[in-house]
Amino acid sequence: MKITPGMPDALPPGLRNLFYGIFCWANRHPGALRAVGVMLRRWPFVAGWLGMAARASAVKAVLTRPNSFSNTAHAANLSAGDYLIGMDPGATYTADKILLDDRLAVLKATLPAAADLAVQAYVKALQPLGADKSFDLIEDYLMWIVFRAMYPLFGPATDRVAAGATGSLNDPGLQRQYLLEIRYVAGQLLAGSSATLRVQRRAELNADALKSRIAGVRTDIQNAWSLPGHNIDRNAIGLAWISHPVTVQSGALAVQELLGRPNVHKALREEARRLGDPGVWQCAKFRASVRDHVLELMRFRPIFPLLARDVPRATEFETGARHNATCPAGGKMAIWGIAALFDPEAVENSRQFCPARNWGNQADLRWMMFGYGTRQCPAMVYAVEILTSALIGLLILPELQLARGEGKAITYDGPLMSQMRVSFI
Repeated sequence: MKITPGMPDALPPGLRNLFYGIFCWANRHPGALRAVGVMLRRWPFVAGWLGMAARASAVKAVLTRPNSFSNTAHAANLSAGDYLIGMDPGATYTADKILLDDRLAVLKATLPAAADLAVQAYVKALQPLGADKSFDLIEDYLMWIVFRAMYPLFGPATDRVAAGATGSLNDPGLQRQYLLEIRYVAGQLLAGSSATLRVQRRAELNADALKSRIAGVRTDIQNAWSLPGHNIDRNAIGLAWISHPVTVQSGALAVQELLGRPNVHKALREEARRLGDPGVWQCAKFRASVRDHVLELMRFRPIFPLLARDVPRATEFETGARHNATCPAGGKMAIWGIAALFDPEAVENSRQFCPARNWGNQADLRWMMFGYGTRQCPAMVYAVEILTSALIGLLILPELQLARGEGKAITYDGPLMSQMRVSFI
């Protein structure tokens, strides 16, 4: 339920702050979540008792039963209104999914070339920086690369969406305001009702601004999409806040994980140096290797390590224990996706960082950080392509490190990373 100033918080502020702090800490420390996941996999009857799916087989089984384990658990987190991610299967979902797939299809003809071009432009701008100058990987690099690469989603209406109904087109200040606006809306998807009232109200204010923005440029979007307006607003709003911020955050998490693995980072940089520029952009084998690294980095740091599902009617799910776990009607259950990604029964040597792993008959599990089954993220391939281009760009720059001597290099805004300052060695 959407919380407004007229509906006071049900929890004492101190207790809510404590719970929110624990939630944020857990999302920032995937190793701790993996450790808990080990226990849930080892004793599946405990996972069943707690209403948690942790083994890969259990997670897959739950995610392929959308009628029994409903996405409506996300509804309370959708401050910008209804969208596919929080809908049950039905006529509205089907119609919106067709529209979304049509919009995403335009990226097939542009990626990865558009992402490569965007990266090359920002790499050129960053190259003159010396070792004494730091930059924000999110706001000076990833945020803009994803924006440029996803430009075709709104087609000719993109600049007007970013500028607003009366703003000046191609104004970087207005574009940045728009990108921050959708970031705050997307952050609520992760934090949801666990967030403090201040964070929830900020998400609502930005969601209202986004809805107003889309309403003001509806005609531009209709013309760009060549569609009637009966479901333009809902899908334009959803496409704006879910695609860009989630991709940016995933990229930041992947780079954070890579910088924590100096040997892996060094090997990639040496291969990039051997190929040189423009060889790194032309070598299909190198791009495939970097793409494999992106997926493996995301396995260790998924943006959604845990997911919730509503249980509309009494049912059971297979935990891997001797008996199925009961799920009472009206309750909720948790999907421990990060535990499934490290299930040794499904992923050989799951604790090892191995981008070239042969996944065999578990190839579908490799993409589980994007969900599973019919509700899997439809933009996952495009997101990985963009992040592959972004990572190649970083590999041809001087070696990166987290910035030193400027306070904390990584700043968090709730469970999300809002700033990641890096510098060249």
